[in-house]
Amino acid sequence: MGYTQDFSIPEEDISAIDYWEQTLTPIADVNDVLKNIYNNPFKEQMLNNIPAGYPMKKAIEINSFYGFRNHPVHRMTIFHRGIDLRGKIGESAVTTGSGEIIDTGFRKDLGNFVKIRHCYGFESIYGHLSEISVKKGNYVKKGQIIGKVGATGIVTGPHLHYTLKKNNQYIDPFDFLFLNFQEQNLSSGN
Repeated sequence: MGYTQDFSIPEEDISAIDYWEQTLTPIADVNDVLKNIYNNPFKEQMLNNIPAGYPMKKAIEINSFYGFRNHPVHRMTIFHRGIDLRGKIGESAVTTGSGEIIDTGFRKDLGNFVKIRHCYGFESIYGHLSEISVKKGNYVKKGQIIGKVGATGIVTGPHLHYTLKKNNQYIDPFDFLFLNFQEQNLSSGN
């Protein structure tokens, strides 16, 4: 299944993690988090730990947004705590930031899922997977394959459900979906 072997954070990153943990973890507002990142002269050291970018190895298409919606199976208005991304069974789901796998398994509402704890109070959840490629306790790096898109749980078809949390509060993943700090070359101030 391709499990990760190296679960440790490089020692040179530990002091930077402590500083960023103290600075970013208490911040709840997404705009304040982003402003703090953009204004930090040492941001390139820690950006891989922030869940941002595409959770699939392809351009994405959103089927269902964060917020209230008419649930396609239950046929009632329910708050959707993530976004649903169109996909085909077997397409790769990847982590949007480095972190520790804190849970995997099956839930009726999420199907097969993976939950990752990132630094700075962030968590990401990937649902309806046809296959899970990681185990609880693994440390994964940004962009690593964690599973395959599927149609498990209560769904109408194949897709990837993607959720973000900050300090145990659900946040709109859309705010981070199109951020790719490395491609924007933030380290040079652009």
